[in-house]
Amino acid sequence: MRKFYRTFFQNATIRRSKAYPGEITMIKVALIDDHVIVRSGFAQLLSLEEDIEVVGEFGSAKETRQNLPRIKADVCIIDISMPDESGLDLLKSIPSGIHCIMLSVNDSEMIVKKALELGAKGYLSKRCSPEELVQAVRTVYTGGVYLMPELTVKLVTNKNNNPIQQLTKRELEICELLIRGLGAKEIGEQLGLSFKTVHAHRANAMSKLDVKNNVELANLFHQYS
Repeated sequence: MRKFYRTFFQNATIRRSKAYPGEITMIKVALIDDHVIVRSGFAQLLSLEEDIEVVGEFGSAKETRQNLPRIKADVCIIDISMPDESGLDLLKSIPSGIHCIMLSVNDSEMIVKKALELGAKGYLSKRCSPEELVQAVRTVYTGGVYLMPELTVKLVTNKNNNPIQQLTKRELEICELLIRGLGAKEIGEQLGLSFKTVHAHRANAMSKLDVKNNVELANLFHQYS
């Protein structure tokens, strides 16, 4: 985490906007993330821009629902992974007219596609640069869609690919055993792995495939088999 923020702020040369003669039209942004350090860092970066104002910071989906209607936000930046509720579920209830940018450490093709299908206008990795953050806010505010270049390439290149191909050999092996009805302990004994290792591979695989349980996992494998 510390390394990420050193990289994020290092050599960040954000130029103030010169595009607005006379009065500046402010872009009002709400930040939704359960990590205070993320909200604080993003708020500091955005405050360097003459045309962007952070009007709200919320640490949970519940807090967002209670307070977002009270502020006049144009753009919401929403963390996908929050403890009380998925950012994707929260996205469904954001009032129309607010442009949403999803934020995540996971740039799985399936999750990006799902976010866009649910109405997100942008998708940023937490590895994004300060320039990309600012550009994303301005792009969605003006009605555009913003994806980091590497995400665009991934979507175009892999649009017809089987999502299961994202899995490593070990993740695939464990998923196939889960579908057959084996538990983590049994899988560990069969493959010579610890329970913790099996659980970690299972969690990684489900995150990549955007499934929540073994039933959804089995359905996905059936769909692409």
